[in-house]
Amino acid sequence: MGHYPNILILTTGCLSLAHGTGARLLQQFAGYPAEHLWNVFVGPQGEPALPQHLWVRQYATNWRSELRRWRRKLFKIQPPNRGLDVRETRAHLTRKKWHPELIYATGLCLDDFEILYAILRQYHFNLPVVQHFLDWHPDDPRIEPLLEKLNPYFKQVWALTEPMQQDISRILQRPVPIVSVFHCDLPTTYKQYHPPCDRNFRAVIIGNCGYTEILDDLAQAWLALGREFPELQPIHWYAHPRSFQCLEERGYPLPVAIQYRGFIPEPELLSQLSTYDLALIPFNRADVPESFYARYSIPSRITELASVGLPLCLLAGAGTPAAQYVQKNDFGLVVNPGDPQKLIATLKLLLKSQELRQALGQKSRRFAELNFNIAEHRQFLWETFRQLRPATAP
Repeated sequence: MGHYPNILILTTGCLSLAHGTGARLLQQFAGYPAEHLWNVFVGPQGEPALPQHLWVRQYATNWRSELRRWRRKLFKIQPPNRGLDVRETRAHLTRKKWHPELIYATGLCLDDFEILYAILRQYHFNLPVVQHFLDWHPDDPRIEPLLEKLNPYFKQVWALTEPMQQDISRILQRPVPIVSVFHCDLPTTYKQYHPPCDRNFRAVIIGNCGYTEILDDLAQAWLALGREFPELQPIHWYAHPRSFQCLEERGYPLPVAIQYRGFIPEPELLSQLSTYDLALIPFNRADVPESFYARYSIPSRITELASVGLPLCLLAGAGTPAAQYVQKNDFGLVVNPGDPQKLIATLKLLLKSQELRQALGQKSRRFAELNFNIAEHRQFLWETFRQLRPATAP
């Protein structure tokens, strides 16, 4: 594609395998030269994966905080374990002899957009912005006026789901295309034969689970099924160690029907997943979404699970975009875990019917083949970045 523009990737949490957005974006930018990328993030979430990264923070506006800021600047004092004042972003990057040519931003709430505005102001609003809504948390009435203020600098605005698309299009009064990040290198080896349920049958969960109630729902249903399927093994859960640590910090004991199995490094992830028989995807437990995440988002772990040809069972309410995405594209079953009888009946059907699992596995792999090709997605991104790059660097 010729010259690679320098891209400032502005995210809420750092690009890291500790969370779904980070993992998806790392896949998305894996083919891009690392020296042309800089991840500026609002807060750490796991360990930063990009070599060039910077944690920034909002600044306080009272005179005491300003006095402390200038004293730190005068004496070159950097507070431990705190981000850099966002107003010093350009100076920091300039000292590193790195100059952004465009911003790819995935902000989701007021703080993110305030930081985006502060960075743009440092560059005299000369940096084009691709704003990609992968999550959307309209948590403050000030967010809409700020988005309207930023709108002239958005050269592209994309959304992950239709509910996001509708909200953002209404606020900005512009078309907002849906652009997915559910892409990966599709494995050539994947699960093609689904044997009957026996003592070797294994179910798997991957990624974070913010609603511990769903784990309780699932564990109770799994124990109930154990009376009919006495050889049923505990569900294996793979996630970043930070995810498990968060549960421990909350004092939540993982049910015996679910075993935390650690973290699978990226090179081994797909081959390990293909050894399982059923993928369970905890999402939410209400038909009317009970959070911004449930109302607007889709769990990105679908990417890997579908690409290895596993039958998928999404634990979600009918009114969520996640449930509608799976049902519309017909590549998995959906059940609300808040209804224990339906949950048990759905899981029982999956355990008993080898034919159903075989059909679902084929559907999930076929859907991944048609929609998750990372090479095509990168080509689209790189061409977009090339077209938006200014004639001269700011």
